[in-house]
Amino acid sequence: MKMEIARNLILKGCVKFSPFSPFIYASGLKGPIYCDNRLILSHVEFRDSVVGAFISSIESHQLKFDLFGGIATAGIPYAAFLADRLNKPMIYIRPKPKDHGKKNQIEGHYLENQSVVLVEDLINQGSSLADAMNGITQAKLVSHHCLSVVNYQMAEAQKRQRELGLSIISLTDFEHLLKAGMELNFLDEAAKKILIQWHADPKGWSQQ
Repeated sequence: MKMEIARNLILKGCVKFSPFSPFIYASGLKGPIYCDNRLILSHVEFRDSVVGAFISSIESHQLKFDLFGGIATAGIPYAAFLADRLNKPMIYIRPKPKDHGKKNQIEGHYLENQSVVLVEDLINQGSSLADAMNGITQAKLVSHHCLSVVNYQMAEAQKRQRELGLSIISLTDFEHLLKAGMELNFLDEAAKKILIQWHADPKGWSQQ
């Protein structure tokens, strides 16, 4: 499954490699890979296979929970698809509370101590997970699992994952994106080496 999802992400243009002309991320850091999972929404067959893969993962891990929780913004559509397909309630979680209205960080109806499966499109450094879990804790909800389309398998995200007590269930990851990129001739050995160097030290690589 991970290789199939990785191949499709590359072929549909959701994942782009640019080792010699790096992308600039929202954080200001530079990187040789860019993942835009919003494009999945426009490819109906691929979108359906992604939702089906999430459902298979939920079933194979025998997850028991009360709510889906979409992490704003890109995790929200997948949480909505899953909630509709599995007939489950859904909430979504902002990075921080609004500064107007009811000042909610979490939108939707929920009860204290309900269990939430978080849904994210991409896990890079894990900061959005930390923000979401802060909202979950403040709302007196519980979460032990997060579904994601892609996990970059970064050391910083893995550290945060352990601190938050979360298990991450991803449809594909950095390792399989590299393999698929080589297989499909989107990468050569020189480009692969650059991506591996970036992955080992993204901050240091960005500053070079």
